[in-house]
Formats: sequence, C-alpha cells, structure tokens
Amino acid sequence: MTVETIRTTLRSALVLFSVFVLQVGLLDGLRIFGRAPEPLLVLAAAGGLVGGWWRGLRFGFVAGLLYDLVAGTPLGLAAFAYAVVAAAAGLLAGYTVRMWWLVPPFVALGLSVYVFAGEVVGQSHLFDDRFMVTLGVVEIWAAILAAPTLRLVRWAFNEATDVRAGSPSVRAGPPSVRALDRKSGL
Repeated sequence: MTVETIRTTLRSALVLFSVFVLQVGLLDGLRIFGRAPEPLLVLAAAGGLVGGWWRGLRFGFVAGLLYDLVAGTPLGLAAFAYAVVAAAAGLLAGYTVRMWWLVPPFVALGLSVYVFAGEVVGQSHLFDDRFMVTLGVVEIWAAILAAPTLRLVRWAFNEATDVRAGSPSVRAGPPSVRALDRKSGL
C-alpha cells in the first residue's frame, strides 16, 4: 500500500463515518411529512460518480452497511441497494460531466432497489401507500445535499477537479481522453 492509498482510505472512512453520524444524529430529526433524508444514499451515488464503478461499489457497500446498523432491516439489504446504485452511477464516471443533478436520479434508483429488495426478503413494511411521498422527500434532500456531497467525495478520493477556465463543470470524456488532456496541458 502506498501512502496515497492509505490517505484515501482514511479520508473515505472519515467521510463515511461523519455522514453516518450526521444522518443518525441530526438529519433524522429534520423530517418532512414524517420522512427523513438519506444522506448515506446520496453519498453512495456521489461515490460512484466520482470514483467509478468499482470504487463506487465498495464505497456504496460500506455506506449501506452503516445504514443497516440502524435501519432495523436484515443486515446487507441497504448494503446491496447502495452498492448497486453506486456501481450504476460509476458506469457514467468517465463519460459524463460530474454534476450535482446526476445524483438525485441515482438516489431514486437506490431507494427503489432498497424497497424492492426489501419486498423480496419479506420486509413488506418498506413499501406502503406513502412511498411516493418518501421518494419525493428523499429526492428534495438529495438535490440539496448533492453538490456538497460531491465535493466531499472528491476530497475523500483525493480527486482534483479538472476544470477549464470559464467552464462551469468538470471535463467530459473517457478517462483515457482526460489523461491525454492532462499530459498535453489542455
């Protein structure tokens, strides 16, 4: 292991634990229509967008395991759903600009996978007549938390944001094209 790998691992652990404490300690009390935000799910989606599918899968799995500690559902249910959504988001990492508005659709996907997987393993209480309210509240919070979470994940993964002068977003293109751009100084 290199020093950079250890540093990235420690930063990732710090971010995961901090967001877990934020979710359990503070944001759980800020309910809208009786529904709480899901910052760990937002973190998983952002982890996939920033780190790619493999790093996102691992990051999302750990975020889901942390959520499983307090969810009261079978251990691994949220870990599965969060890993799936992080890996799915990670498939876009090299080909799209990493913008905040990509996070909420993946959060909706993650919540839907979580509820569907819960139905499969006998957790019928996850899908109720207010699921659309839950989805709406989680999406509102995802939109609010997306930009700061992306910045936090970039810091954790030690990713420099490659921004051109005058461009409001990160450069698009597959990783090989971005590497050529960095070498050529563009």
